Amino acid sequence: MLDKFMSEHLFGKSIEVYFGGDEKERMRGKLVGSADGVIVLENNDRRDYVNVEKVVAAWEV
Repeated sequence: MLDKFMSEHLFGKSIEVYFGGDEKERMRGKLVGSADGVIVLENNDRRDYVNVEKVVAAWEV
C-alpha cells in the first residue's frame, strides 16, 4: 500500500526513505518509478530499486 501512496503523492519529488535502525540506513533520490512493490529513486545519474516492504518512513527533502 505504501508504494501506491508514494506513486500518487511523491512521484517526481526528491524524497528520502528510512529503513529503520541506524541513522545511516537511508536513501535519497527523485522518485521516478513505482511498480510491483518496488520504487525507483534516481540520484546523481544512478537508479536505485527499493523494496517498499523494507521502508519504514519516507519524506520530501
